Amino acid sequence: MKISVNLFLLSLASASAFVIPSAKHVSLSLGMSENQWDDSTPPTGPQKSQALPFMTVPAFMNGSMAGDVGFDPLGFADSTENLNKYREAEIKHARLAMLAAAGWPISELFDKKIADFFGMDAVLDATGRVPSVLNGGMGKISIIYWIGCVVFAGAIDVVGTFSASKRKGYIPGDFGFDPLGLYPKTEKDQKWMQTAEIKNGRLAMLAITGFCFQELVTHVAVVDQTPIFFKPIFEVLSGNVPDYTYPEDVVQDAAKAVISSVDSVTTPPLEATTIAPPVESITVAPPAVTSVAPPVESITVSPPVATSVAPPVDAISATTIEPVVVKTAETVPVEKLDAANKRIAELESKIDSIRNLSR
Repeated sequence: MKISVNLFLLSLASASAFVIPSAKHVSLSLGMSENQWDDSTPPTGPQKSQALPFMTVPAFMNGSMAGDVGFDPLGFADSTENLNKYREAEIKHARLAMLAAAGWPISELFDKKIADFFGMDAVLDATGRVPSVLNGGMGKISIIYWIGCVVFAGAIDVVGTFSASKRKGYIPGDFGFDPLGLYPKTEKDQKWMQTAEIKNGRLAMLAITGFCFQELVTHVAVVDQTPIFFKPIFEVLSGNVPDYTYPEDVVQDAAKAVISSVDSVTTPPLEATTIAPPVESITVAPPAVTSVAPPVESITVSPPVATSVAPPVDAISATTIEPVVVKTAETVPVEKLDAANKRIAELESKIDSIRNLSR
């Protein structure tokens, strides 16, 4: 598609992440007094960090702000004003990362399907990866999309700078946007939800960074690297069950070999069933013998019975002798019959094993 979900999420607020409302004094928690963190209020002194117990942090990093556990090893938050600035930037990046962490795999799962539905070109590459700075493919996105992102991000900054931050009791990231009324009413529950949001946002920032570098290194889409997190469990399980499929030509060749072997033994040629012993077993009587035997065609004696008396030589015409030679040549010896039966048994065993595997 021309507009990819993940790119929209990645660039939604890129221009506004570090813009801070112009309020001079900011309260860090709902329920605090308006001037509790005023710079004019002197800190009581440094204290031990909860995240790094061997380090000390300023007094204003006492855990009153949601998600504050005193983790600032480089000392960026050297004042209350800077602490508020970094929290404003962090909450914007956290919300953007949560949207991106959801939009990235959703794009890889549904972008091609949606594009095919509307008759458009998908923006995923040949391996199913979404366009990004590291993956490439950014040129597939329309310029109109980028203009829309900049306009929307700028509008958010205008609202935050000139409207939301002017409210009494404003905390970083509080734009008053709660259309479903999910924000709790009590101070304790509000603090819990603020903490949950910032923690999930921090995790999402790590996740989206991992997505970028995973696909760069492996050249495999995230949804295909860990399908158990993004696809239905029955689809994942069925995809991991070995599929023992034999090539069609192998199955047909085996079947033909069995059929030909069975036919050659159980259904011999007509001449082989109507001819008695080999030529060597025919004893021709002298001309003095006057007894006349029936025509050769009517003899139905089966091997290995040998006849000691044959028709007179002059009673056997050239036309009857020639079929005898041809017909007896096709008689199946006992050794070949045993070998054929053994081959049939082996082929039947292979067919049974193939059928069992296909089940």
